Amino acid sequence: MRKNLWLDHELINGKRVPIPEIKTIYQSLLNEDERIKNEIVDAIECNDYVRLSHLLVSRNKIQTALKEVVALHEDDLKNYVSTKERVSYALTNAAESLESRGEDVLLNVIKSLENMNQSTHSLVTKSLDFSSKAFSKGNQINHKAGKFLVKKTSQGLSKLADAINKKS
Repeated sequence: MRKNLWLDHELINGKRVPIPEIKTIYQSLLNEDERIKNEIVDAIECNDYVRLSHLLVSRNKIQTALKEVVALHEDDLKNYVSTKERVSYALTNAAESLESRGEDVLLNVIKSLENMNQSTHSLVTKSLDFSSKAFSKGNQINHKAGKFLVKKTSQGLSKLADAINKKS
């Protein structure tokens, strides 16, 4: 029986209301307080003192409610961090950490690719130079071989012609 009375007492005092719901109520009260402040300024500018009187009473009730929520749940409001907020905080930290590391990795990759590009360019240049020299040397040897073949063929035909002339 005492336990039930204590639970009812806690419920009446707002102690058994979940913290996320309390935070929502608190934020809603803050928003309403801000809205009423803006309306008070508007009522003053319009010289609407009846509306101003009603707004002041409403503001007083909202501020009283805010004080009650803070008095009952001050520690809970300050210390409670929802799972959503914790996950958001962790993801934000991870993203910031990865961003800075990612930029470093990206710079290293770019530098490595640039070095590889220069090495490849150098190898291709050397390869083309070597190929060009090899083709040039090959052409020279081919030309000499052709010239030598033509000369020897010419000499052989000349000897053959001389031999045929002598027999005739």
